[in-house]
Amino acid sequence: MTAIRMVAFDIDGTLIRSDGSVSQRVCDALASARRAGVVLAVSTGRPWPQARSVVEAAGGMQYGICLNGAVVVDATDGAPIAVRAMSADQARQAGLAARRLLPGVSLAADMADGRHFWERGFHPMMPIDVDACRVDDAVAQIDGPVLTWLVGTTEHDPDLVMASLRHHLPVGTDIRPSGLDIAEIAAHGVSKASGLQVVAERHGIRRHEVMAFGDGLNDVDMLRWAGLSVAMDNGHPRLRTLARRVAPGNDVDGVAVVLEELFGPQ
Repeated sequence: MTAIRMVAFDIDGTLIRSDGSVSQRVCDALASARRAGVVLAVSTGRPWPQARSVVEAAGGMQYGICLNGAVVVDATDGAPIAVRAMSADQARQAGLAARRLLPGVSLAADMADGRHFWERGFHPMMPIDVDACRVDDAVAQIDGPVLTWLVGTTEHDPDLVMASLRHHLPVGTDIRPSGLDIAEIAAHGVSKASGLQVVAERHGIRRHEVMAFGDGLNDVDMLRWAGLSVAMDNGHPRLRTLARRVAPGNDVDGVAVVLEELFGPQ
């Protein structure tokens, strides 16, 4: 098998247990991979401030690929390496299209400057706390580049939301799974895979030398891009079908099980 030089991990449902903790076994396995010279990155739908605590608890991470690839940061200090956002005009047009085509929709914007505007009807099931400003109309708040729109609705499932909006969004934007049970709008071509590519190119690493772990539909592009794709046993059935390998679930340290086979125990 080709030597693995880089490993990327989704956070929720993958790297951490259901209680939000990073197990000691996983921390030890990550340390073994780092001693072997492997580049480690988290690749998550979380914003960086909500990913940082996991990175610190896990240890050894060099990069954070956040908001499903919209932002890539140096995990040692949080400095941005790559940011790909919608322009304010694109974001406004996308938000208005969602409102026009999906009556009752509630929107939430992740601004490129770190602000979050959530409409009052936006109540997602999220594993993290976000310091969001609650507003009546998030579209009216857009005054600069936007990293992502979350499209919340209780009336339509995410697949229907994506099908309804895909051909009505402004040029240069895409709609995709967010990792939550809602759809997300972002700049065209932004994904966890594009974030991984940014990191790999910085180190001269080819995609067949990359291993990626994930559990949700927002991990599909990343697992397709990586040379060695690993789905978690607790993950979405589609991921388990497309991945080259299925790891034990996150609550039984599946990430550590696979890393130990490649890089040895602590």
